[in-house]
Amino acid sequence: MEQDVATDAPSDDGTEAITNWEALPSSVVKSTGRTMQILEFLDDHQAPTNIAQVARALGYPQSSTSEIMRSLNVLGYLSYNNRDRTFVPTSRVRFLGSWVLDQLHGEDRLSSLVRKVNAITGQAAFLAIRNKLESQYIQVAQAMTSLRLHLTPGQRRPLLRSASGRALLKDVPDAEISKLVRRVNAERRLDENLICLNQLLADVHFIRKNKYYFMESEISPGAAVLVMTLPEEMFPTPTVIGVG
Repeated sequence: MEQDVATDAPSDDGTEAITNWEALPSSVVKSTGRTMQILEFLDDHQAPTNIAQVARALGYPQSSTSEIMRSLNVLGYLSYNNRDRTFVPTSRVRFLGSWVLDQLHGEDRLSSLVRKVNAITGQAAFLAIRNKLESQYIQVAQAMTSLRLHLTPGQRRPLLRSASGRALLKDVPDAEISKLVRRVNAERRLDENLICLNQLLADVHFIRKNKYYFMESEISPGAAVLVMTLPEEMFPTPTVIGVG
């Protein structure tokens, strides 16, 4: 029987694989979350991939990974190569939500923006939007340096503790930010520091004035993040672009 909580599958050399992908929130329907994360992984991997590779990378049981990927193949979202037993996304995946992207001036503009920042800096570049009390990466271009911060699409960061999250507070009234601080401080883990409201508001005021923000990461020691807000007239949903 498949276990509810999957551990990392062993790699080909018998060692445990280390996944950079975050575990799904407990409130998410498991099959739904896994399906979306598999599609996000394939988008990030950008190469034909077999079931074992996906299961290893995401820490899923191979049986459920196989069921999901074969179902996506039947539905036309994944193409299967019988020769080497690998899957790749089809154009049907690309066109999902294309009407939304068209309203945001098209997918190509968004994609080229992230790729251009990635090419110029050599570092990980990303787009992020707000998802309740978190900032979530919706597109990532991986760093090209040997010492790099690895980010993954769908990855979440605390709204009040991350650079992207603070930038996404730019249009949130101070009174609402104050309520968020009280809530997050009340629900914080024992190993988390209290968030200083005055400092947070100072950071948000800086972002409102200058449209960018830089901070050393509280989540990934040794890393730093630079983010910039994107024009509201081009992006109806508040969106930030960043470099890690």
